[in-house]
Amino acid sequence: MNRLSQGLRRTLSLVIFSISVTSLVACSSMSTQQKEVIYGDDIANQPPRNHQFNEELLFNLLAGEFAGVRGQMDESISYYSAAAEMSNDPGVIVRAAYIALYSGNDQQAIDLTDRWLSLNLPEEHTVSRIRVLAFLHLQQLDPAVESIEKLLITDGKVNEHAVASLTHIFSKETTPEFSLQVAERLNQKYPQQPFLVLLLAKFEANLGRYEQALLHTNQLIQLDSELVDAYLVKAQILAGQGHQQQAMDAIAMAVSKRPADTRLRLQYGRMLVQMKAFDKAKQQFLTLKKYMPNDENVLLSLGLLSIETGDQNQAKIYLQELLDKGHHNQQAHYYLGRIQQNQGEDMAAIANYERVVAGEYWLDARIRSAILLARSGQIDAALSRLESLSKRDNTEKNQIKVYLARGEVLREASRNQEAYSLYNAALANSPENTDLLYARALTAEKLNMLDVTESDLKMVLMHEPENASALNALGYTLADRTERLNEAREYILKAAELLPDDPAILDSLGWVYYRLGQYQDAIKWLSKAFEKLQDAEIAAHLGEVLWVSGQTEKALDIWQKGEKLDGNKAVLRDTIQRFKQ
Repeated sequence: MNRLSQGLRRTLSLVIFSISVTSLVACSSMSTQQKEVIYGDDIANQPPRNHQFNEELLFNLLAGEFAGVRGQMDESISYYSAAAEMSNDPGVIVRAAYIALYSGNDQQAIDLTDRWLSLNLPEEHTVSRIRVLAFLHLQQLDPAVESIEKLLITDGKVNEHAVASLTHIFSKETTPEFSLQVAERLNQKYPQQPFLVLLLAKFEANLGRYEQALLHTNQLIQLDSELVDAYLVKAQILAGQGHQQQAMDAIAMAVSKRPADTRLRLQYGRMLVQMKAFDKAKQQFLTLKKYMPNDENVLLSLGLLSIETGDQNQAKIYLQELLDKGHHNQQAHYYLGRIQQNQGEDMAAIANYERVVAGEYWLDARIRSAILLARSGQIDAALSRLESLSKRDNTEKNQIKVYLARGEVLREASRNQEAYSLYNAALANSPENTDLLYARALTAEKLNMLDVTESDLKMVLMHEPENASALNALGYTLADRTERLNEAREYILKAAELLPDDPAILDSLGWVYYRLGQYQDAIKWLSKAFEKLQDAEIAAHLGEVLWVSGQTEKALDIWQKGEKLDGNKAVLRDTIQRFKQ
């Protein structure tokens, strides 16, 4: 080595140590960023301190580095260990220890750091961190605690930031049970230290030891009532015990102590959503919007909360604002499309549904888009789109969804025979699917195949005895198309017990009483149905009963209202024609 010029020596040093740990990382699934969080970038890129190399040392360093680049970690650590044995250079020793740790040879990493200590070199955080990680991996309690103390304790005081870093390291590097053992030992050695009590409570809560954790969080709050994390851990514990309201109170207390902390307020808002306290949650997100006016998640949350609280117009504003700010959020497009569909803005809804290109809302968005296209009169285009969906996703669940959508389009277009054939094909593959059976039953009724309607609906009820829609459909079919009126009433009454305010069921109930000749009961239930849902078919039924019971003026008034409403206007027209001739 003495024969090498100073320039060449410098060049070789740069060659050796400019090969950063990033090249080693390429051989592993762990990212560079993750390593720097866990190990510290001072470990990952530790330079040599003393450049007095001989040829054998230089060979081992080069061989070790290039073996690491090739992913041959056992060879790399073998060469580096040899280099560390023949060198007193701190950088070489730490580099060797780091590679041993990274390659999973924890005991060798400890042995190498022992060499550092044997040379009476000052124990830096780099070395302490390697030792902490290795002892955690090996679950050696006493040496782990001893090494952790060197990172945590300065002049008898606990370093707050070091505790936060340690929490992250524990979650990555050892088991929850061993983490708790370390925390208990630290608390024994340094009692009444708030951040160590916090660490202990966190690990107890993570293991479900809620009573002990709650005891320690209450102790912590007594030690330092301004420590916000104490309230967060307390909320976690209370939520784990099922005390949701008390958990929210704990979060609210933390928010009151640090009102500008958006992380805290966001957690509080989400907890309120989980509790279905949507109005209160919306207030928290409105406050967050003041601090984070362009935040995608805040705007999306406000949009969804506005939907939950029944304010679709405000939801529309928030979702559109989110999209206008350049966030191409699939969920926002989907729910904006839903609102526009509800408000009759079909073309705008289709445009938003078409912008949902992936994710859990994709299929439903495309189905809704096709159905709206069909309602605009483009039946064949809608069917073509739906057929292409079934080719893209052949899972049974999604195939059934597409079959149901195609059937709905055909039924809306009065192509009932085609719809019936389609449901038959679908049921050949999924013979007991209740959604398909229900859809075929309704289609069979349109084709006057009442035996199929009754059979399919009873099959649905065999699988789902409390399916209110099937009970109502069977009862109404029997009431409208047969003389089995008492049987029909029993089905409808059972449906009404399950969904007492459903307007379709109330309409059926009124209709069966009408068919039984009990006009006052019929008027009562049909009037209630019409109050719940302004619908043309319900108007037809109510008007018919009023007319037959001698209240012709009221009947004409109801029919006139019905002509301006959505619903089955064919039934309304037929009814008016029968009675006004």
